[in-house]
Amino acid sequence: MKIISKNFIEQEIINVGFSPDYLKIGLNKHKFINIKIFDLRPIEANILKQTALSCDCDCAVHRRTIYCKIDKTNCILSGTITQIIEVSKKLKKQPKNLSLQKISQGLIRQIFLYKKQSKSKIMGILNLTENSFSDGGEFLEFENAKRHIAQMIEQGAQIIDIGAESTRPNADEIDSQTQIKRILPIIKHIKENHKNILVSIDTRSSEVAQICINEGADIINDVSGLRFDIQMAKTIAKSNAKIVIMHSRSTPKDMDNMCNYENLIDEIYFELKKQCDFAISEGVNPENIIIDVGFGFAKNYEQNIELMARIEEFKSLGYEILAGVSRKRFIQQLANVTNPKDADEMSAMVSAYFSSKGIDYIRVHNVKKTYDAIKFGEIFNQ
Repeated sequence: MKIISKNFIEQEIINVGFSPDYLKIGLNKHKFINIKIFDLRPIEANILKQTALSCDCDCAVHRRTIYCKIDKTNCILSGTITQIIEVSKKLKKQPKNLSLQKISQGLIRQIFLYKKQSKSKIMGILNLTENSFSDGGEFLEFENAKRHIAQMIEQGAQIIDIGAESTRPNADEIDSQTQIKRILPIIKHIKENHKNILVSIDTRSSEVAQICINEGADIINDVSGLRFDIQMAKTIAKSNAKIVIMHSRSTPKDMDNMCNYENLIDEIYFELKKQCDFAISEGVNPENIIIDVGFGFAKNYEQNIELMARIEEFKSLGYEILAGVSRKRFIQQLANVTNPKDADEMSAMVSAYFSSKGIDYIRVHNVKKTYDAIKFGEIFNQ
């Protein structure tokens, strides 16, 4: 006997002669899933656990839940997709004064998000800055910027992310007018000469965002997660542009001092959810939201590694995901190099890993190495 890799379970089931008509249903019996459910009252948690056991799966709860000696407990429900669906059906019949009917609906949504797979799009970085950590000053001159854009597109970039303000640690703010002066000629150039390429603008300023949207920008990439400029959400809401809401704390000036987490993944998850909920309350279309877990922003080396390993968990929020680790300090440490550009191979390997996890957008400096790594990885993730 031997273990079957989860990526190949469908083909292996077909190989044993399983009925094609029953394949989709049968696959759900061979795919395991763990779902964390927050803040249940003991009565709800106990019912959930007993329901799980009745469906041949299990639910981890606080050890004092059975005695109702705590106010709330988080739960981890584990089983095959088929088993979780059966749990959902049974919870649907529970009294309305409990939250279990709502959990029933949530379980089905989480299964849908778990099974959803996206083909990653490469976002090439164009820094129109003097002080970016790896290529500051290289593309300030218009002709250099044009050549670099053409090169990235030829190498496989589908989106160009243009930034005129460095957000590296300890970086100073750049005023809106300077950003606009640097960015607008580039937007016009791309829209006139590369009509199939999407334009993303890396800015925290609603003024910069509005003018760039007027010129045809498709995405606004806000590393502050809508916290720097309170008007940003309203600006996006008035347009059809997408918005990248990134997790960060404080500002680039002092974010390295904000790495204090009790539960890294849960805190980032709920801080991102809060900002997404705020965006929606301001009128932003949920379908236009892209989330970014913010590698390197108020996270130390160990936290970045854990975040990378668990990035799939953020699919549960229901939004597209962008990941950007290219040339960042923790990637340099991982690659054991000191020059940011020497980390391009490691950045490309991590990008291929993200692609295998179905991350929607991957933001990189070296497009060619990233494209090649992703293509190689796709051979094993058909």
